[in-house]
Amino acid sequence: MYKPRRRRTADRISLASDTPEQAAAMVFSSPSSSATLSAVERGPSVSTMGRWPRPVTGFVLLLGAMWLSLYAAYALLPFVRPGSVVIAEAKFETLVQGKMFGLEDRNRVMIFGHSKLLSGLRPHDLDAAVGPGFRSYNLGLPGELRFLPVLEAALQAGNVPTHVLLTLPWDNKRNADGFIDVVRNDAAIANTVFPFRTVPRDAALFVFQNRGRLADAIRDVVSQRATMLADRGWYFIKSQSHYEGDRLPDDYALPTDHPTRPDVRMIPERSVSRARLEQLAKQYGFQVLFVPLFFRTGEFAPPPAADRARLEAISDRPLIRVLGPDYFVYPPAFFSDPQHMNPRGAQAYSIDLAKLLKMSGAFD
Repeated sequence: MYKPRRRRTADRISLASDTPEQAAAMVFSSPSSSATLSAVERGPSVSTMGRWPRPVTGFVLLLGAMWLSLYAAYALLPFVRPGSVVIAEAKFETLVQGKMFGLEDRNRVMIFGHSKLLSGLRPHDLDAAVGPGFRSYNLGLPGELRFLPVLEAALQAGNVPTHVLLTLPWDNKRNADGFIDVVRNDAAIANTVFPFRTVPRDAALFVFQNRGRLADAIRDVVSQRATMLADRGWYFIKSQSHYEGDRLPDDYALPTDHPTRPDVRMIPERSVSRARLEQLAKQYGFQVLFVPLFFRTGEFAPPPAADRARLEAISDRPLIRVLGPDYFVYPPAFFSDPQHMNPRGAQAYSIDLAKLLKMSGAFD
C-alpha cells in the first residue's frame, strides 16, 4: 500500500523539479489541449502550404501545351483558312517581303484598296497599257480598308515605290490610338494572343465542304495562292460567282441600288493616317495619287463633275493628287457578282486606269 503512494510522491517530485518552460511545453503539447486546437485552426501547416505550386504549375503547363498545339496547327494547316485570309496573308508575308522592283523599273507603283480592287486590277494589263518602265502591284486586301501596315512592311523590306495609288480615302481619325484604345480593342488583342482561335471551326468547315476531295482541295488552295503571287496581287474571286460564264445578266439590279444618286468620293482633309502617309512620302520620295474605283451600271448615278474646290483642299502638289472622276461605271456583264469583276471587267478597268494615269502626266 505504500508503493503507490511513493509513485505519486515521485510524480509530484518530478513535476516540481521541471522548469516552468518544460511544464508549459507539456501542457501545450497535450492532444486534448484547447490551445492545440486553436493553433490548428489558425492556419495550414507548412507541409500543406508547400504543396500548392504543384497543381498550379501543372495547370500552366497544360495550357502552354494546348497553346503550342493549336499554334502548330495554325502554322502547318494554312489551307484550311478562309480564302480571303490566305490571300491577305500571302500579300502581307510573301509578296511585299520579296523583291518587287528592278533597276529597269522607272515607275514603281503600289495600288491599295479592298476586295473590289483585288478582283478588278490586273497589273500585267495595266503595265502593258502604260508602257515600258512601268511596274505595278495590286495590294488590295479583302475586307480591309487600312493600307499603311502593308505599305510599311514593303518599305521595311526595301521595296520603295515612286507612286502610291489609293482607291479608297484614309480614315478620319484625328488622334493616334492611346493605351486605353489598345486595351479596349478586343479583336486586336485576340488576334495577337490567339491567332489560331478559328482553326477548329475552319478545319471542320474545310473538311465538310471538301469531303471526298481533300487532297484536290489542298492543291487548289496552294495553286490559287501561287497564281495570285504570279499575277502580282490580282485575284479572281470565283467562289462568289454563281452565274454562267462568270458574268451577271445584262438586266441585273439589286433593291439596294441607287441609280439616281451619285456616290461622291469624300476624302478627309485631316487624319492621323494622312499625316503618317505624308511622312513616309517625304522620307522615301514617292507621290500619292487618288484614282477612281468602279461600280455597276445602275448601282449609282454616273459620276459627278470634279469639284475643283474640294480637290484643291485635299491636294498637296506634288505630294498628293486626286485624279479623274470619283468612279468608273461598267455594265453588269463585266462583273462576276454584285461587287467584284470577272477577268473581262478587270482587263477593261486596268486599261481605263492606264489611260487616266498617262493623261495625268504623273509618269512622264
